[in-house]
Amino acid sequence: MTRFTTADLCDDNANIQIAKPIFKLFGENKNFYGRIRTVSVLDDNSYVKKLVEEKVDGDVMVVDGKGSTKCALLGDNLARIACNNGWSGFIINGCIRDSEIINRIGIGIKAISTMPIKSEKKDVGEYGKPLDFADVIFTDGDYVYSDPDGIIISKSQLINETDTPLNNSLPYIHVTYVKKMSDE
Repeated sequence: MTRFTTADLCDDNANIQIAKPIFKLFGENKNFYGRIRTVSVLDDNSYVKKLVEEKVDGDVMVVDGKGSTKCALLGDNLARIACNNGWSGFIINGCIRDSEIINRIGIGIKAISTMPIKSEKKDVGEYGKPLDFADVIFTDGDYVYSDPDGIIISKSQLINETDTPLNNSLPYIHVTYVKKMSDE
């Protein structure tokens, strides 16, 4: 996946939305982006599970759990399935569980917090609906970009997979080695 920073994307693009910084970062991939797929649920991850089972090409599932902290909407099993099915990440207005295991799975996740209780299974939810939380509107088909600094949303794709940073490194990082002289 192409490396980017949301700071650079903010500097270079005017027609974007910037989410309020209310999320914690989980998963092995700290930078993730893709086309938005929306799910609206409340304390029931049945619709999340159904969508996770779809094969995709780098999409990001945005889940509006209404900010509930009563239960987790995603755990390690679903995160692993999502990773295997091509999802690049999740943005969850709610909680996850199994965070230590999820932090070793090659996926990116932003969620409000953690909660060890699993969700109910009542098969209730909605797909494709615009979601309004974190002071932005997540719309099915738009693009979302997330890194440790934040989340931005754009109607169009802002980076191209063929864009590769020089030397395959993160931008603006310079390492200097200093040899300490001993008192011999």
